[in-house]
Amino acid sequence: MKLFNESWILRASALLFAVLTYFYIHNELNTLEKQKKSSDPSYKLIKLTAKVLPLKVRLATAPPDGYRVLADKVSSKPSQVMVIGPEALLESASSAETAIVDISESTKTAVKQIPLESVAGIHLAGDPYAIEVTVPIEEIKKPESK
Repeated sequence: MKLFNESWILRASALLFAVLTYFYIHNELNTLEKQKKSSDPSYKLIKLTAKVLPLKVRLATAPPDGYRVLADKVSSKPSQVMVIGPEALLESASSAETAIVDISESTKTAVKQIPLESVAGIHLAGDPYAIEVTVPIEEIKKPESK
C-alpha cells in the first residue's frame, strides 16, 4: 500500500487500466446483445417494418372459346402496395396478390374492382383496399378459308 501512496505513476496507470477494462467489458456486452437480437427470430416477429410490393393479378378462368387474354397487358391500379407487418414475415414476401378474377364470361376487355389478399398473413395498409384490374380480352381471328 505504501507503494501506491508514494507513486503517482502507479496511481495513474491503475486508473487508466480500470477505465480501459470498463470500456472493453461495455463493448463486449453490447456486441453480445446485438448478436442475440440478430439471431433471435422472435425479435423479428415483434419489429414492424414497411415494404412496397408489386401487385400480381390472379386470373381464375379463361375467357369463352374463341377469345384470349392478352396476358402481357393485364394491369392494375395501383401497380404496387405498401405492406406493414412483422419483419420476419416481410423478408421473404416478393409480391402482393389480388383476389381471383373471374373472366369466364368476358368477351371484351374487363375492368373490375377486385379486393386485395393478404401477404403472408399480413394486412395491407393504406388506400385503396380494392384494386382496379384491367384484363384485355380479344377475339381470336380465324384464318379465312377459300
